[in-house]
Amino acid sequence: MASELANDGSHDEVKTVTIRTFGDHGSAELAAVNLEAHGIQCWINSDDAGGMLPNLTAPGGVRLLVRASDAEAAIALLDAQASPTEIDQMETEAAASPPPKTISPKKLALGQILFGVVIGTILCLLYQWSSKLGTKTFNYRTAEGKDYEAFIYRDGHLIKSFEDRNLDGTADAWAYYEKGHLVRVEYDENFDGKSDSFVTYSNGLPTTAEIDSDFNGIPDAFSSYQNGIVKQLDYRPNGSIFTTTREIFQNGVLVEIWRGGDSNGNFKEVVRYDPFFNPISTNIPTSFQLLSPSPK
Repeated sequence: MASELANDGSHDEVKTVTIRTFGDHGSAELAAVNLEAHGIQCWINSDDAGGMLPNLTAPGGVRLLVRASDAEAAIALLDAQASPTEIDQMETEAAASPPPKTISPKKLALGQILFGVVIGTILCLLYQWSSKLGTKTFNYRTAEGKDYEAFIYRDGHLIKSFEDRNLDGTADAWAYYEKGHLVRVEYDENFDGKSDSFVTYSNGLPTTAEIDSDFNGIPDAFSSYQNGIVKQLDYRPNGSIFTTTREIFQNGVLVEIWRGGDSNGNFKEVVRYDPFFNPISTNIPTSFQLLSPSPK
């Protein structure tokens, strides 16, 4: 699954493991700087939209990941600190030793202090900027070690994600993003490796959907949404240019089904339903347009 989810030909595969979880980005970044300084490449991952929604950090924390081959060395490096016994011993030796000679510190000019602050700020910003360059992939695995989801970032922005919903080692759901915003989702509903459902999004809400319900490679069901709620569903089987069946929804609840549509946009039968999908009336209109206006 790792190669299927993390390598689609546009980036290198990165197999990572989480070695530590922190409560905030600052602690995670300090640990990352320590690892990078010792030549261990690492990544920071969290579920707070890249730090833009910090309130989402608490449940899952901020995760520090490294390559699987570097995990043992990274953990040892982060765990390397003086034990309580060693600390007590150093304090005892320091108390017994004579006080060091006092040397008057040299006073720094205000210009030197400002220069140091500016240089430090610039170096920090450069590090944060450079750490986001390139394409990076983050994989999520089950307790059994199977990859079930992957997120791909380019220059710090989420561009694509994959999901293996049936854990058969092959991706069957794909999401695409522009500037970090979801714009399209595809699903392989019969798990044959081909997309069968296509949903477009705007401002995080679905706007249209196309479904290949008979899995012949041609969409035959077309949905439109209003404020993210389905409004109309048209069936045009096998690439037909006119609608044979139309379903009308109000607040996401089916209220009418129009059947027997022809090439002129007329329908032979209209069935109305109550909120529990029970038919309450059936009409055979002579002029459908007079019976019920077509939703826009």
